[in-house]
This record gives sequence, structure tokens and C-alpha cells, in this order.
Amino acid sequence: MTIRPFVLILLSAAQRLRLDDGAEVATGFWAEELVTPWQILREAGWQPHVATPGGVRPSVDAESLEPAALGGDTRKVTRLCDAVAQITDLTTPADLNALTGEDLDALAGVFIPGGNGPLMDLCRAPAMDRLLRYCLATAKPVATLCHGSAALLATCGGADRSPFLGQRVTCFSAAEESATALAGRWPYTLEDRLRQEGFLVRVGVPWQSHVVTDRLILSGQNPASGAALTHAFMQRLTSTPTQ
Repeated sequence: MTIRPFVLILLSAAQRLRLDDGAEVATGFWAEELVTPWQILREAGWQPHVATPGGVRPSVDAESLEPAALGGDTRKVTRLCDAVAQITDLTTPADLNALTGEDLDALAGVFIPGGNGPLMDLCRAPAMDRLLRYCLATAKPVATLCHGSAALLATCGGADRSPFLGQRVTCFSAAEESATALAGRWPYTLEDRLRQEGFLVRVGVPWQSHVVTDRLILSGQNPASGAALTHAFMQRLTSTPTQ
């Protein structure tokens, strides 16, 4: 029997973001950063599935559905709300911690949207480290969007050197972080942390689409980069044979 290849959409399970001053705020995934790749992948015939650490139902960041975060476009708010509600995988995501080689036989690639949640859990999850190293060993493309690039930090700090060090990446930039309501309170600056860990971070103009690709990973800077990143990811999917 032929198993249909699928794309794993990996979301944070974090619901609270602990700030540098010790305060906590609600967090989750950024709606547009999930909806855009989900819809593009589905329209292109790919089968996306959602997973989170522990199989915990992910939370949408309420701010990502506020008109102020979407240029005042209330129709876009409605479209995003409807689209999120239609992704039934969000209610019963797969457990990242329980994925085995057998489960991943049909894996085509991994896409990691942002929101602030990855700064809390994906950045240090052992299962995230194992999945990324599996993708490298089996030539599965990995795409990270915005703060989703924090997941790459999971491969750092252990006994084994990260196989992704020296790769060109991008992420939500320090300039963009400093223009948000959390300026000066972020738990850490992702752009700086990635550089400290040996990644070659390349950021573009704030709030504009910016995609960086390298041999092992593809990354997008911010929500505006979602469509371009997804199309680049799909090109890599079609050029990388599944195992």
C-alpha cells in the first residue's frame, strides 16, 4: 500500500509567554502564519497535519485576530477566524514527543509557523531536536516562519553540536520586536540568540516579505513572508524525494 506523503505543521503548545521582567502574557500561534501555509499547501495537493509537544491543543494568539494587527482589515479578521475554525487538526494534534520513525516514513517536510509560543517550548524541546536531526538525515526540508525559527535553538546546547550551525536563516527581527508592545520585555531577542549560537542571520526591511534559503532550512522573517516561504518550501518538497 502506498502511503500519501504529508507535511507536518509543527505548532507551539505554549499558552503563556514569560517576559524578561517576570510577567506573563497570553501567547500561542499567529493565525496568519498557520492559515497561509495551510491553505497554499492544501490547494497544491499536499496533506498537512498538525503536531504539538505533548499533543496539547494549541492556542491562537488573540492579538493575531485583532484588526490593529492586520492593518485594520476587519474582513481579513473574519477570513482568518473562519479558516482557523476549519482546521480540525487543531483540536486533536499529533504528539511531537511520540512520533517515531515509522510515523515519519511518509513525511515530506516540516513547516513551523510562529507566534511567540516557540520562544517558550519549541526552542528547548528534546523532541524538536530529534525531529530536526531526523529531517537532516533523511533530506526532509524544514521551513520556519517568524518566531518559529526559535525551534532551531533546540539543536543547540547539548552534547552534540547542532548540524544547522553556519546555515543562513532569518526570523522576526530585533527591529520588529522593538516596534511591538513588548519592546524591552521580550524573554530574549531571537535574532541575537540565533547569532550567538552560530547561525548566519539575515534580516530584511521590517514588516516586508523576506525569505532566506540554505541547504538545510528555509525561513521567513515575519507574517508577510508566509506565502513566499510556503512556495519556496513546496519547490523544495517537489525536488526532495520522500523516503
